[in-house]
Amino acid sequence: MKAFIDRVFKSKQRKQKELLDEIANTKVKEQATEAVVEAIIKEVKKDIKKEAEVVYPKPNHFPDCNCFKCIRWRNQNA
Repeated sequence: MKAFIDRVFKSKQRKQKELLDEIANTKVKEQATEAVVEAIIKEVKKDIKKEAEVVYPKPNHFPDCNCFKCIRWRNQNA
């Protein structure tokens, strides 16, 4: 009878350890994915800032010109 009780007790302990290990692994995986996502977000924000800082030079056309360069230059600060 004692051997049976020991076997059941040990199997329950093993199951608990396995569950704890699985929980720990999932937490580590979640933290790793969160870190990766945060790094990607930072990179994207840097790229967006670089793209937003484009300044178009003033074209040397006559004052009432409506070509795309003049319109783009007028609208960049609007």
